[in-house]
Amino acid sequence: MLIAGEASGDALGASLMSALQSLSPTPVKFSGVGGEMMSQAGLVSAFPMRELAVMGLAEVLPRLPRLLRRIDEIVRDVREQKPDALVTIDAPSFGLRVAGRLAGEEIPRIHYVAPQLWAWRPGRARRLNERTDCLLALLPFEPEFFRPFGIDCRFVGHPAVERVRAVNLDRAGARARFGLDDGQPVLALLPGSRHGEIVRLLPAFRLVVEAMGRHRPELAVVLPTVENVADDIARATASWRLRPLLVHGVEDRIAAFRAADVALAASGTVTLELALAGTPMVVAYRANPLTAALVRRLIKVQHV
Repeated sequence: MLIAGEASGDALGASLMSALQSLSPTPVKFSGVGGEMMSQAGLVSAFPMRELAVMGLAEVLPRLPRLLRRIDEIVRDVREQKPDALVTIDAPSFGLRVAGRLAGEEIPRIHYVAPQLWAWRPGRARRLNERTDCLLALLPFEPEFFRPFGIDCRFVGHPAVERVRAVNLDRAGARARFGLDDGQPVLALLPGSRHGEIVRLLPAFRLVVEAMGRHRPELAVVLPTVENVADDIARATASWRLRPLLVHGVEDRIAAFRAADVALAASGTVTLELALAGTPMVVAYRANPLTAALVRRLIKVQHV
């Protein structure tokens, strides 16, 4: 059973499912929660993944009753199905709560993507042993960080490296893919993969696009989307004077990075993909004011 809570976790889960099928001598049956990519890999989601794609205290509170009900449902499903393993993928606020409720059930609990405790709230490490049996880390320094806490943490590499390398397009090829002229300036716009991020960030991103368009009327804007916010973005950008080209899927997203002169991106996994693609970027984020005030008190690193 696999549980993903947002678009980046859906991509991780789909790759993991494909790898497990290729390694297993018999077909693997999957259940749990996932998005479009995990569904294509063979998972029937227990409920829409977009219900879990929420981040920040002020954003979570209105949805808390439903999220708690979903935790109860998944715990009940695990106990009924008795899977050979439970893999919770990123989204620790949901996945690790499910795993914590299953302590003592004799079902291996694996959490894929180590929580960034080195960045904020390191005290959470003390509870990880109760909530997971094995931690899979995307970054090579993380196992050493978790070792003093007695946590079995293993570095497995970051799939963003594979995703970016898999799209074999240079700048000219990427621009040809979208019908863009070689000489025109191109901006990649990446306002996030959660509904709350789109609501908060897209109006500010629109102001940037309009300002840039006044200075460079020939500007083209490419906006990669993911399934759970694609309709929201299409509606929001329909009235823009300089309407972005909306593209879908992993290959088109990486191609958009290669085609762009620069990107304006919400903070998240996409910034690592942009770096791997060699695309200069400006990273921007706007949180709910209450969430922002709390995070400033908890964060342990100097830079985002």
